Amino acid sequence: MKKIILLILIISLIFTIGCWDMVDINQWLFPYSIGIDINPDEGDPYIITISYPNIYGIGKNATQEDRVYVVSTVATSIFQGANQLSTRLQYPFYLKHLRVIVLGHELSKDGKSIRQIIDGINRDFVINKKVRIVSAEGTARDLLLGTLDAKRQEVIEGALFSMLRNDKKTSRYTPQTLTDFIRDTDIGGVALMPRAAQHGEDLKIFGGCIFKDYEFIGHLGETENRAVALMRGLVKEDLIDVPFEGVNLSYSVTSANVKRELIKKENNLGMKINIVIEGTLREYIHEENPTRREGNLLKRMENAIEKVFKEEIDRTLDMLQKKYKADALQIGEYIYKFHPNIWKEVYKDWDEVFSEMEIDVDVKVYIRGKGLVE
Repeated sequence: MKKIILLILIISLIFTIGCWDMVDINQWLFPYSIGIDINPDEGDPYIITISYPNIYGIGKNATQEDRVYVVSTVATSIFQGANQLSTRLQYPFYLKHLRVIVLGHELSKDGKSIRQIIDGINRDFVINKKVRIVSAEGTARDLLLGTLDAKRQEVIEGALFSMLRNDKKTSRYTPQTLTDFIRDTDIGGVALMPRAAQHGEDLKIFGGCIFKDYEFIGHLGETENRAVALMRGLVKEDLIDVPFEGVNLSYSVTSANVKRELIKKENNLGMKINIVIEGTLREYIHEENPTRREGNLLKRMENAIEKVFKEEIDRTLDMLQKKYKADALQIGEYIYKFHPNIWKEVYKDWDEVFSEMEIDVDVKVYIRGKGLVE
């Protein structure tokens, strides 16, 4: 009996041994940015660039000066590139903590390649699907190499990721995740992606790149991107300077509420968008008539701010409808969600329907605060 019990215990030990394939954390490399470019030479189609922190250069007791390493290789995919680079480095890459994917400008114009790359990343079970994506003004490799000299280099999460967080108090660019990019493209055929460039020793993220069916078709400036964000209800906070009666008026947006209403017409669709903006004065000097002494002064200020916002929106609408025929406003998604029967009728010809839609945008601005000075 004792022999049987002993045999059972020995067999149990064999099947209860855990962590047999465990790898210590200091035996992995954790990339936080990967860049992808078209390879202009013969061979594999892509140049894969990986940026990762040097754990020996982090902290008060760092033993090395280099805090970030950037390595590149030519490969057929992100995963092949990571495998190839692992053979040149002391440890393999682990992509679970990947934060940013940078697409080179030439690559962005190749819709087939973008679709293939996005599909591979989306199928991978390791990469977080909330990874941010950004389009480089030049090559992704140059942008990631530029982060080495950036004044604001976060060694834990990366300069690009820290700039692309969703809590930014500006709408001059709109952060984009992999999941949202795929969703926007699959429903409406159009998605926006922030634009990034290296300016001297600084990284700059600004405006947006319009992707239609996964292919880059044009840029949005910072003010156009703000107009799109307003019409989509994405503006949380922002600051705008407005010329007013010979001086500069600085207005801080604290909230922006948007309501949409689909209008069914005989031969086409229309959309009514009502935007209510609230904010405070940040900077204004009225030499002869202080704010508190003139009853209609605030109303004139509100009208001036409304005019600037309306001009930005009208200019952006004309660009999206006539120049690009690209529904970056996600009106198609709105119809898909709230008017599915209508969407079934128009989705096949949505580009043409969108370009001919009468989109009426009404903007109301309210000044709710004047700061500490009356």
